[in-house]
Amino acid sequence: MGLTVGVVGGGQLARMLFEAALALDLHVVFYVRPGEEGVRGWAAHVVEGPLRFAELYDFGQSVDVVTFEHELVDERTLRDLEAAGVDLAPRAEAMVIGSNKLYQRRLCDELGLRAVPYTLIDRDAGETPRATPPYLLKAVRGGYDGRGLRRIGSSSDELPREGLWLVEPELAVDAECAAVVARGRDGTCVTWEPVELRMLEGICVEAAWPSPLDAALSAQARRAARSIAVALDFVGVLAVEFFVVDGELVVNEIAPRVHNSGHLTIEGATTSQFENHLRAVAGLPLGSTAPISPAVMVNLIGAPAASQLPSDVRVHRYGKTPRPRRKVGHVTALAADVETARQHARRAARLMGGELVDRLEEIRFA
Repeated sequence: MGLTVGVVGGGQLARMLFEAALALDLHVVFYVRPGEEGVRGWAAHVVEGPLRFAELYDFGQSVDVVTFEHELVDERTLRDLEAAGVDLAPRAEAMVIGSNKLYQRRLCDELGLRAVPYTLIDRDAGETPRATPPYLLKAVRGGYDGRGLRRIGSSSDELPREGLWLVEPELAVDAECAAVVARGRDGTCVTWEPVELRMLEGICVEAAWPSPLDAALSAQARRAARSIAVALDFVGVLAVEFFVVDGELVVNEIAPRVHNSGHLTIEGATTSQFENHLRAVAGLPLGSTAPISPAVMVNLIGAPAASQLPSDVRVHRYGKTPRPRRKVGHVTALAADVETARQHARRAARLMGGELVDRLEEIRFA
């Protein structure tokens, strides 16, 4: 169709975007950092370079639109690229807010959305939390998959030496869930059914739908995700993670990109999050988000290259070198009901050597 989409990032999300682009016959070029694994060696067009303005500007001039599979480009560079005429989707302001947990909290306040309570400390200035342990510290920027997250269980636990951190209480959580929304260039919004999340050590291990949310909370989660997308004038896919506390939704984090919680949409929905992200940034009509089947996704964490591949699930490998606590793939199972799908997905992840799967039974929501 002539349009070229540039994707900044080359990990597993880029890999799945590439698969969706092939189905849409879209031309995609990936901009990757040295040593980044995922699309390298698999995608046809890969450009390597640092996340600096000059190199990213040149990349932006070689494509029609630039989108992102991570939040690692700094705020000033994003704004300078947009000011220089590079078409960013999502736009710079949306990426800046979506990559900063403090800005996310402020946005929730502006929209009247309940979020996790917090205080801000600056460790560069020597500030210390006034909270009484136990509590959580979350890096304002850059944290994911357990990185940038610390639990302070006692006053003797070591604090980070530098950086801006949110200080948050440990909440009695009834459930964890996420809502994923796609918004097109024309303002059209579509949302998928919310998914239940199961996390260990700050890492998403399992996502499932239908979620245990009742109809009212499910609708509220979808409205909240849509309201955030509209407020950010977002183009593309974003995800909103929630806690359910005392029967009410509490916003935990926002991700301004395709997200782990939406991987099961590849097999479980009429249109995947990856296809709709590309449709949005390319100005194409968004596809239906209707679920096809109950589905459960389990991440393959630290799993070595498998000598056998289960046949009762869909296996996605990410082309990454295995190491402890690293996501190197995922499996998705479809079934007539969510519990049967869960059994199949967990069994497959165990067979493939995935870490943390056996600990999923430890999760007991309040």
